[in-house]
Amino acid sequence: MKLDLAPSIGGTIAGFWHDDAALMRETPEQALRDGLVRQTSCYPLIPYSNRIAQGRFSFEGVEHRLALNFGDHPHSIHGNAWHKPWQVAEVEEPRCRLVLIHRPEGDGAWGWPFAYRAEQIFELSPDGLKLTLMLVNTDHRPMPAGLGLHPFFPKRPGVRLQFAAERVYPNCESSLPMDSMPVPPVWNYRAMRELGEPHLDNCFASWNGIAHIAYPQEKTALNIEADPLFGHLVVYVPTGRDFFAVEPVSHMNNAINRPDPVSHGLMVLGPGERLTARVRFGVEILS
Repeated sequence: MKLDLAPSIGGTIAGFWHDDAALMRETPEQALRDGLVRQTSCYPLIPYSNRIAQGRFSFEGVEHRLALNFGDHPHSIHGNAWHKPWQVAEVEEPRCRLVLIHRPEGDGAWGWPFAYRAEQIFELSPDGLKLTLMLVNTDHRPMPAGLGLHPFFPKRPGVRLQFAAERVYPNCESSLPMDSMPVPPVWNYRAMRELGEPHLDNCFASWNGIAHIAYPQEKTALNIEADPLFGHLVVYVPTGRDFFAVEPVSHMNNAINRPDPVSHGLMVLGPGERLTARVRFGVEILS
């Protein structure tokens, strides 16, 4: 088992392999040189997942505006931790701990208006990888908070996917979620089946925390197990691309702008309070 990390470009994973088989998509050397986080193998979603509409939200009677941090996309997306260099706090194979301290000073306030500390702990074993995410509110005020992970996987011929969720949020034309609905057959992966081209970039609700990705030709499978905090799953399958994403997240997209954000998985952390959750990537050899 091999894991490459790129702390200085968003605290990312640059590669994850079993023998010579890439279990996450491989990061191009050019992307590492140029700091292109969106082309890496996996990056953290802190202190929120997915989109905040137009980069604006209100919390405890105060209006906040965020930087639009995704090219010409009209919304803020995936928090600000993936835009910042992380520090290596501890390395003792097979374990590594990365730390990020965010202070909302100067331009930093446009990334997120509350102070926080984040950690990622990577623990490699002969049968896979365990990744722990932690977020601590170091501000003097309560803050809205969420966690997520954005791993990308190779879309090889015959790749199969399985996960179970009760509902899904279809998107409107501006990529924001509408009200949830039962999962339609074209997006239903309750039984393991070929990934196909389902035109997915959606958040699923009431996910049971388990997903399976199988590569029959390579006789390798990846079993994802996430802590209960990750009650939502974003699945992104871009048409005609050689990768897809299966993202354990704590809350629905744009939850912060819903009438009751907490009911959609968003948390409120008081000063000094923290969120901690784990995702495990277990490797299985198929017969």
